[in-house]
Amino acid sequence: MGVLDWFRRRRPEGPVGVAVQVRAHNRPSSDERRGLAVPGPLWWALLLATAFYVAAHYSVAMGVWPVHGTAPRATLTLYRDVGALLAWFLVLGVLRWMGYRGSWAIVVLPIIIFFMTRPAQFQTFTDPVYQASGPTRAQANQLKATRSRLSTIERAYSPERQQAVFGGPPPPLPNPFAKAVEGAAEGETAFLRGISHFSVFLSPLALLLGYFLARRTERLRWFREKRLYPFVPLMIAFFGLAALPGARASGKVGGTTPWELFLPVFIGVWAAVLADDAYNLARPGQILAPRRLLSMFLYGALPLVPFLILHELGLSIVLAGSMAAMLLVGTRRGWWAALMLVVWAGLVYAAFHVDDRSRTRLELAYDPYRNPAQMTEQQAEKWAAKLHQMKLFDANVLEGNLLGAGAGRGHGETAPNSADDGYITLIAAQWGLAGGMALVLMYTLFLITMLMAAVRERGAFERTLVTGLAMLIGIPFWLATLGGIRVIPLTGVAAAFAAHGGAKLLASALAVGVIAAISHRRTEEELLEQALAPPQEAAEPRGIRIR
Repeated sequence: MGVLDWFRRRRPEGPVGVAVQVRAHNRPSSDERRGLAVPGPLWWALLLATAFYVAAHYSVAMGVWPVHGTAPRATLTLYRDVGALLAWFLVLGVLRWMGYRGSWAIVVLPIIIFFMTRPAQFQTFTDPVYQASGPTRAQANQLKATRSRLSTIERAYSPERQQAVFGGPPPPLPNPFAKAVEGAAEGETAFLRGISHFSVFLSPLALLLGYFLARRTERLRWFREKRLYPFVPLMIAFFGLAALPGARASGKVGGTTPWELFLPVFIGVWAAVLADDAYNLARPGQILAPRRLLSMFLYGALPLVPFLILHELGLSIVLAGSMAAMLLVGTRRGWWAALMLVVWAGLVYAAFHVDDRSRTRLELAYDPYRNPAQMTEQQAEKWAAKLHQMKLFDANVLEGNLLGAGAGRGHGETAPNSADDGYITLIAAQWGLAGGMALVLMYTLFLITMLMAAVRERGAFERTLVTGLAMLIGIPFWLATLGGIRVIPLTGVAAAFAAHGGAKLLASALAVGVIAAISHRRTEEELLEQALAPPQEAAEPRGIRIR
């Protein structure tokens, strides 16, 4: 025996064979095969999205802030986004610890979408001009352009060349934010910034809350049987908010839309109604019963009334469309879909011909660039003011070209509401057609995954509930995406996880948690059925995959 033999691994006794190293994900006992771990492709996609998230934030902070300046508390916004990054990974850890076995794509894909779009939101809300409104916006943009030129000269020129350019010491850099918030109450802007911070922090907790509430069968059964308990207080609160001064004119309360938090509850109540009476609702002769008509009006039509009071066309379409899809899935009758389509078309036609706000959006979508020579001077000025937002949306899409200008570049934040219903134009300005298409494909995959979870369900209540919650997320996405590029008129709704929307983000995270919980329960029931099934006469050969 040589000296080196002392350091070699001793061979086991027995016949000589071939040593095969099997990777962990190929072993039958691995967590991935048992559904407890995130699948490999999702992990790689999540890691790539995380790297993009970090790099884009760094690029904005190091490359854009010194040139354009920042809004106050921009550093806190950066800390907020770092905290959101950690919170979303904590959600995955908590679900793994709780033994989650459902479809991981339902949870991971919205996180990836959040990571893809949040850097653009970060740059927008730290921009010193984005919060400006009215005539101060143009003045603030002019100050930002002046600051950009001066800061570029200071960074690129030597002191001697600066002396020659300025004819003396460099002038002080202007503060665009001071002009942007001129005339606005500080309490109001602080409140809106606070809402922005809290929604991003609370959305991971909202997802876990939805998962916790729907994870146990008895909790959903209680909600189904006692649906009046949450429904009545929320309707009273909804009508109260709709009656507040200024809510009808602006469609918001304190700059927010808190009634979006009510939508998942309305969807759950409607799912309970359909599950209890789906058989009779599928029979035309039974629909006209007084008790059934009253139930449909109370749970299906009454939640839409406050939206009509608020002149909120977008959210009324979202809720009505979600309920119509649930009715189709619950009854499995195509004539319901045709009837709902006719009713919906009538309501939309009435809205675009009665409501001034909706009529203006229709004109801006399909006939925006009118000839000023055919208008009076006053009409031309009014139309130019209305066209300002849509014109900037179009400019963002056109200037973004194929690949965009990069993180924080492209001036997409100059358009009003580019972080909300114009989010797709903000993405197009920074990441071009390629970035916009990647986001649309990722979101479409997310919606398909949720609908697949609905298809797997056997119970009428769970199936219609998952369908309604999926539509509650999917319809706003397509309304906002198609509205931003003028395929359809703008509706004022925001896409969950992709746009800013504080209340929308919380409500959608709660909905995703409920869908994930139902998917988890379905998987556990299938595993239990497999364990209790009688053994097969001839077992199928099983083996391992060797790479």
